[in-house]
Amino acid sequence: MRRKKRSESEHSKDPNQKEYSLFNNMAYIMSGTFRYQKVLLLILPLKIITSTATTYLPSFALRSVINRITERADFRLLVYTALFYTAVRLISALIGNICDANIWWRLLDSRMHFIMLRIRKVLYMDYEYIESSKVMQAQQKAQRATGGNNNGVEGMMHSFQNLMIMLASSLTAIVIICRLSAWVLLLVLVYGVLYYLNMDNTKRRDKITWDECTPYWRKQWYMQNTMTNFTYGKDIRLFSMKKWILGKYAELQNILHGHMRDAKNRWLGCSMISNTLALLNTAAIYGYLAYRVIMTDVSIADFSLYLGAIEGFNETLRQVFNTVTDMRQQSREVNDFRTFIEYPERQVLVEDDGEPPALLHMEKYVFTFENVSFKYPDTENYALKDLTLTLEAGERLAVVGLNGAGKSTFVKLLCGLYVPTEGRILLNGIDIRRYDKREYYELFAPVFQNIELFAFQMCENVSMRDIQDTDTDRTAACLRDAGLSEKLDTLPKGVETQLLKVIHDDGIDLSGGERQKLAFARALYKNSPIVILDEPTSALDALAEYSMYMNFDRLIGQKTAVYISHRLSSTRFCDHVAMFEGGKLVEYGTHESLMEKGGAYREMFDVQAQYYQEEDAANEY
Repeated sequence: MRRKKRSESEHSKDPNQKEYSLFNNMAYIMSGTFRYQKVLLLILPLKIITSTATTYLPSFALRSVINRITERADFRLLVYTALFYTAVRLISALIGNICDANIWWRLLDSRMHFIMLRIRKVLYMDYEYIESSKVMQAQQKAQRATGGNNNGVEGMMHSFQNLMIMLASSLTAIVIICRLSAWVLLLVLVYGVLYYLNMDNTKRRDKITWDECTPYWRKQWYMQNTMTNFTYGKDIRLFSMKKWILGKYAELQNILHGHMRDAKNRWLGCSMISNTLALLNTAAIYGYLAYRVIMTDVSIADFSLYLGAIEGFNETLRQVFNTVTDMRQQSREVNDFRTFIEYPERQVLVEDDGEPPALLHMEKYVFTFENVSFKYPDTENYALKDLTLTLEAGERLAVVGLNGAGKSTFVKLLCGLYVPTEGRILLNGIDIRRYDKREYYELFAPVFQNIELFAFQMCENVSMRDIQDTDTDRTAACLRDAGLSEKLDTLPKGVETQLLKVIHDDGIDLSGGERQKLAFARALYKNSPIVILDEPTSALDALAEYSMYMNFDRLIGQKTAVYISHRLSSTRFCDHVAMFEGGKLVEYGTHESLMEKGGAYREMFDVQAQYYQEEDAANEY
């Protein structure tokens, strides 16, 4: 009971959760399917006709043969009758097989297009959204909805096809049964409704169970990735973490196992009820048909036709209601998919008072933070509070402070990855939210602390573009400027060398220092007017960090540069120093003015001074 309440509470917290009707979701999925695969508009109706014919041809064939026998018709007529029905069924089956061969892969292809919608959503959402636990959970549910042939999106495609076939088959059976008795039809329909209610209730409760499992599946995926990713392998072995990590994974497995046990018991009860209903329904139908044959003028041939039609209708009706319950389940998953797809991609923009100028053609870029505060979603404390700061064009700004001081939050706000909770950020006097996001991102060449490599060619890892759009000579020059000349000279394929072994067997990995230099080459190649270094050299010693900063500063020329560090390697060659502490800007000025002030910056610099004596032995601290 506690699990159910927790799930419903979590579910209700997301105001973006969509709830559409079954027909609305069916129209949404099938309109997309027919848009991606227009030929299905021709193939599906043909499949419906051939399937209906294949279902009832045996009953009509048997009735005709029995009639020929009881009427003592000529043997050749009996043979012709059998051959006729055989040929019709053969042709129908052949056309149906051709349709099947052309339907399944087209439905799969359509699902791939829906998956692309989901992936595109992740790529185009504001960075702040994809860090949210609610959005991550919504994305996990959307992934489940597109995760298999029978899951929400493609499952509804198959269910729609099956439903149309079964409805056509049911109409044929209803016409036949009504010739016998409307009461038999009513009996079959009552059985079908009871069967449907039983199945739908079970699947509805199942959806609640799987929703409860969603956060645990996400954690399980993380644990699996951690245990199998070689990046974590050294720590796991050297710190003897195997038993501990397996224990955490086992805890998740036990929770999921409990949910699955509940689902198993639920389906066992559902199966017992369904089988009991089927037995009672069959007994009633056989009894009624036997009575009609004995007591009325229903012939043996009609008996075979009615029995085949009723049994076919019974089975079809079970399938119809089963498909409807499947569709209701799939519709709930499609709700999850559409919830994620319809999540806002961007924060609310400011009111528009005219078209802002094109960013990439400005002569200079001046950024102004006006009383900017920011706190992460679902948190009470501010990561940054009441920041007022101006970054002039061509300025070198050193952003310093201890870990957790708010330095990286400041950078993400500057880059437009986060939107201020309070206050605003201006670029040349215009709120940055009014600019085109893609153009705004082009202004920045960042080098972040966590340097990620992609399983592409080295030149693509520098240009961050497709190989057709990459200037390989320029990437090589940038790599050499960044200090990777020796590495390049050892690679037979040069900048066309594949990185990582995830995709390519001949791929190579880079050391930590080499990754940092490649990241510097990225920034040089992008050639943006603002360069940001967000503690990319934190793994280096102080002197190596200082040397690398000085070299990089020389390479970027007159560009605006922001250097972020909890060490002070960059402060002496920067125009201004901004010191953060506890999410607030506590000191701002030149290196010399802050040293004279004798505050927090001076104290921090004095503590670190021993690391810089070799470079600055003559200076007074």
